[in-house]
Amino acid sequence: MEGLGTTDNNGIKRRRKKLTAREKWQIYQETNAKDAPIGEILRRHGLYSAELTKIRRQVEEGALKELGRRRYSKKQESVSYEEYSRLKKELDNKEKALAQMGEEYLILKKRRIRLKRRVVV
Repeated sequence: MEGLGTTDNNGIKRRRKKLTAREKWQIYQETNAKDAPIGEILRRHGLYSAELTKIRRQVEEGALKELGRRRYSKKQESVSYEEYSRLKKELDNKEKALAQMGEEYLILKKRRIRLKRRVVV
C-alpha cells in the first residue's frame, strides 16, 4: 500500500501505487460483503491482510470523525435587549395581522357558502 515496496521475479524492487480514498472505500465494501472471497480480493488489488486491517481502521476512524461533527447544531446567539424588544414587537404585530387575516378568511368563507345556497335554491 502506501510506501510499501515489492520485489518482482527479477529481484527488482518496485513501489506500489498509493491507493486513493475511493479505492480504499471500494476495497472495504468488497471485503465486507457477505461471503466475500477476501484472499481473492486482496490478491487482485495486490494487498496483504495487514493492509486491509489498516484500511478498515481508517474507514472506522473517518466515519466516527464525520459522525461526531456537529454541523447542524445551532449556536446560541446573544442579542441585545433593544434588538430583542424590536423583534418581539415585530413578532406581535405579525401575529395580530395573521389573526386578522384568519378572521377575514372565515368571513369570506361564510359569504361564499351563503352565495352557494342562494344559487342552489
